[in-house]
Amino acid sequence: MRTRRDFLASAAALLAGAGCVGRGGSSAETFPANIFQGSDQTPEKTMTLVGRRSELPTQALSDFQIRTGVTVTTESAGGDETLLLRLAAGGYGEFDVIIVSGDRLGYLVDSGQVEPLARKLVPNLSALRTPFDDSPDDNGLRHDVPASYDIVGVAVSPVALIESESWTALFSLAERHPGRVVVPDDADDVIGAVLVSLGHAWDSDSNGDLDDAATRLGELFPALRVLGRRPGGGRPVLPSTPLALLTRAHNFQRTSSDLRFFVPSEGSALDVRSYCIPIYAPHPVAAHAWLNEWLEPSVEAGAVAELRLPVPLEQARPLIDSTLAANPAICPPLPVLALSIEPSISEQGQQRRDQIWAELTG
Repeated sequence: MRTRRDFLASAAALLAGAGCVGRGGSSAETFPANIFQGSDQTPEKTMTLVGRRSELPTQALSDFQIRTGVTVTTESAGGDETLLLRLAAGGYGEFDVIIVSGDRLGYLVDSGQVEPLARKLVPNLSALRTPFDDSPDDNGLRHDVPASYDIVGVAVSPVALIESESWTALFSLAERHPGRVVVPDDADDVIGAVLVSLGHAWDSDSNGDLDDAATRLGELFPALRVLGRRPGGGRPVLPSTPLALLTRAHNFQRTSSDLRFFVPSEGSALDVRSYCIPIYAPHPVAAHAWLNEWLEPSVEAGAVAELRLPVPLEQARPLIDSTLAANPAICPPLPVLALSIEPSISEQGQQRRDQIWAELTG
């Protein structure tokens, strides 16, 4: 789960070398003058969208092309770092819409690499509801439109006698069955879950809250199995059939098992991927038209069927196939989704989390 803006030094250097960094920490709009004066702007005839292949909604883009006459070209980026390098190597002025994670979005916003949205061309933004109607990496939806998201949850065995679908119950299960509850080797996800189980915010930077989490995790740690770490130091051996696993929804969907996934009732942490428009986009009206199209319920519902990814628009839920809608790894219950957040952790808070985790796992 992203909490820090840690980018490849080479990407930052290339961006700086391309003259794309150093705009005073805010986006400078590069659209042609007066292009958005009217609300009935006609889209250009072409548009290029770049993202991971697994998140490109080809059917929706094809329908958009038929409806608007805009010829859509898609390009696959292997990852966000690769995309940044491509932008630095000449992508600015070629790409109209890109899909990035929250931390990359924050970096691009802070360094002036994405355009502010012309909100009158994206009226469907008003349809977004908590927690997708704001963006901590963008200080509101000033430059981005949420595309999809991942969420931290629990995969539990049908034989596990777990008291409730909660973080508190997960850790109670671990204490009752040492060695049979697995957590990732990830300070942010594990400490965030422990914080919420104690009644604190997932991304709390309070020293007192983090001390509480350190104490509680110290009690729990001998009963937990850290995924990917060898047995030792008093930690139990990973069983072949764990009772429960703290995991992200995307990871859960890529595994074949008889485990059941749920998002704890106290809420969880989201990792949102967003559409945004890079500076010097050659077809900005078409780009805005696609962003508004994406926020149509039928479009997002179709993308769920095609991509098997959770989408942010609540109004799409009634249109989603009932089997997919019943899958909490794709459609988490709305009450727990409303309690979930995109974590925003300070550098000091991150250092304290890393220290807690290092002391436990070292």
